Amino acid sequence: MKANTFVAVLLLTCLACTSRQSDQLTQQQKDQIKDELKAIGDSVIARWERLDAVGALEYYSPDLLVAADSLLIDFQVYKKGWVDFNTSVASIKVTPIREDFTFITNDVVIWTWFGKDETTLKTGDKETYNPHTYVSVFKKVAGQWRGIYLCSSGTPVVQKAGKK
Repeated sequence: MKANTFVAVLLLTCLACTSRQSDQLTQQQKDQIKDELKAIGDSVIARWERLDAVGALEYYSPDLLVAADSLLIDFQVYKKGWVDFNTSVASIKVTPIREDFTFITNDVVIWTWFGKDETTLKTGDKETYNPHTYVSVFKKVAGQWRGIYLCSSGTPVVQKAGKK
């Protein structure tokens, strides 16, 4: 019982300290962080649409952990999967709809992105995620924002080539 009480007090203390750090951010600081992360997002989307998985992943830590399709995978597996998938893709169109930011500390932010992505495969089949949600944790490391966690959620609607 004493151990549970100690853990509870320790957790509450950590959360209280984290809250104070986040409360110390001014609106101007929050806006600056949002602008920095939106610039990263714009670059990731542009590279995603150019089928440049390696370039898009430059904003993510090699320690990245990804939760997608009921799997938990590391950076190298995610990168290989993305690169391999792109060999079957003719084009991708990404439409951002909404972004939300939750400030944990001045160097840790949860970024939630909602949007739509439409992928045309080389076979002519189309996959549409609408909506597609990404929840990312970004941490500032050595002055640079790096994604350290990513969770993707969405169900594709597949339209076979030649069918409407």
